[in-house]
Amino acid sequence: MVCVSQRKHQEIRAMRSQLKRIEDLGAAMEENLILDNKHFDKEKSGRLNHQEFKSCLRSLGYDLPMVEEGEPDPEFEAILDTVDPNRDGNVSLQEYMAFMISRETENVKSSEEIESAFRALSAENKPYVTKEELYQNLSREQADYCLSHMKPFMDAKGRETPAAFDFTEFTRSLFVN
Repeated sequence: MVCVSQRKHQEIRAMRSQLKRIEDLGAAMEENLILDNKHFDKEKSGRLNHQEFKSCLRSLGYDLPMVEEGEPDPEFEAILDTVDPNRDGNVSLQEYMAFMISRETENVKSSEEIESAFRALSAENKPYVTKEELYQNLSREQADYCLSHMKPFMDAKGRETPAAFDFTEFTRSLFVN
């Protein structure tokens, strides 16, 4: 029993650290992205075309090679495969934020790791977490962040479970793969 408790405590500690990084990243990105988006969004469309997006990445320190117009750019194309897979020619603020979060959390191997940590928070290994469990195990800021981004949990029949939050969908939304 002590071993299980210690493992659960380690999982919770690891999840706290990961959530803190995501929370800090989210706050900084929201502030910077709004400023960056306004700066790089020449048409004021709320979206960045690929060239504006590339300029924005360079301003953030991405070392992208300079290529002549029309020349292949495999490194940038690989980024576009992630951030704009449908290649509609634009990157929305949401797509950009998801991309940056995935880059900052790439040391986390999978969404399943974070899901396991959330599952460890739940008293009976439930597929959801309660508000109380979040506040008992995370900092107030982390719990607030989770609650503001998690949807209510729906059971297999599509019914909302009272006071339950869907950590699986929340966790998977953090990963862009």
